[in-house]
This record gives sequence, structure tokens and C-alpha cells, in this order.
Amino acid sequence: MSIDQAQRKLDSTQIDAFKHDAFVEDQVRDFSNLAFAVAGDGVVVDVGGGVGYFAHSVATRLKRPVRMIDADPGSVAHARLHGVNAEVGDALAPTIRGDEDVVCFNLILHHLIDANEAGTRALQVKALTVWRGKAKAVFVNEYIYQSFVGTASGALIYAITSNAFLSAILKHVGKIIPAFRANTFGVGVRFRAHEEWVKLFAEAGYRVVKTQIGVPERISMPWRGLLIKTIRRDSFILESLPA
Repeated sequence: MSIDQAQRKLDSTQIDAFKHDAFVEDQVRDFSNLAFAVAGDGVVVDVGGGVGYFAHSVATRLKRPVRMIDADPGSVAHARLHGVNAEVGDALAPTIRGDEDVVCFNLILHHLIDANEAGTRALQVKALTVWRGKAKAVFVNEYIYQSFVGTASGALIYAITSNAFLSAILKHVGKIIPAFRANTFGVGVRFRAHEEWVKLFAEAGYRVVKTQIGVPERISMPWRGLLIKTIRRDSFILESLPA
């Protein structure tokens, strides 16, 4: 995650909630299926890699050289203890060494949050743009929130989770109704529909080469009130558009 001052940051307790390997199998599978067709023999860079589950799997199972970047020193230290080549860095201003092959963003773009939608979009675009022309491909695994009405669901969730007053109320409600619990209350999270991500990728200077559509997840009744039609995790391989 970024350490840029414009970005709203999760606190240590919120970060700890994301230290799990629940989605790593899907991410490694999609990376293997999608990325090798356009990749070379260079380094796989895992941006916002947390404690290194994905990076470790790519290095040990796929036999690829990996470098992980994360803004949380504790997460980086944990990854190093498990043999991951990891460093503290900023998702918006990473150190680029010139040996990068594929750059990965696994469920990290939706955590790049500013105080408003325009700023949030700018952060997400910037995180991608810094790698344009610097790597052969970008691999993105992201949450997809399709709505019954346009692309309303992601915007509604962002408005609620980024608002201090609404977040405080739902934190209390979440103690009674588990469906309303969230690790991003008070900071915000910006999910998008599939077509919204594709448009954002183009804005950052990329085209989608291949896509893996994820399996729809169960949606509880309370969440239906946010007009959510489908929740899933899709994977994309992006290549830089001509300058």
C-alpha cells in the first residue's frame, strides 16, 4: 500500500485483517494462465504484497524471480522471514530497477483511497501509470462489483466507508449484524464494475490483453440494499498502449 500523503491509510489493526492467504490459489492460477503468454524471464514485482503469500508461491511453485513491495514494515519483515525478496516501498513511487518483467496488483488498487472520487481515481491510475513502458505486462486481480443500476454499488460502498459518521454507525451495527462488518470503515474502499476497471486501465495507458472472469460470490441480503448484482474477482493482463 502507498505511503503517499494524499492517500488515506489503514491503521495497523486494519492492515492485520488482510494478512491471510484466502485468495492466493486463485491469484497464482490466474497469473500462471494469463501472464506467461506475454512474459519473459525478468523479475515478477508484487506491489502491495502484504506478508508475501503470492510472492512466495510464484517463486517456489512457478520458479520465477520475485520482488515484493509493501509500505508496511511489519509485513515486509514477515515476508523476508519466509524467504521472500521483499522491500518497503510506495505503490505510487516504487523503485524501478529495469529488471522488471510482470508487475502484479493483487486486490490492492481498491485500497488506494483519497478524500474524494477524483483523487481516488487519480491514485489508482498513478499506481499503474508509473509502470507503463517499464515492464512487459501488468497483472491485475481485482474485486468486481456489478450493480443492478449502472455502476452504483462501488460508488455507494466508497461513500459509506469513507464517511466518518456513517462508518461509526455501521461499526456498531456490525457488532450485531456480521454482514455490515468492514475493515475499511473511516478510510474507504473503491470497488468498481468490470467495465469501470477496463476504462481506468485505458486511462492509465494500457489495453487489456486477456481476462479471467472469476466465480460469483454469495451476496447476503443486507448487501443487496447497495444494489449489488454480482461480486467476483477478475484477473487481467495489461500491456502498455503506444505513446
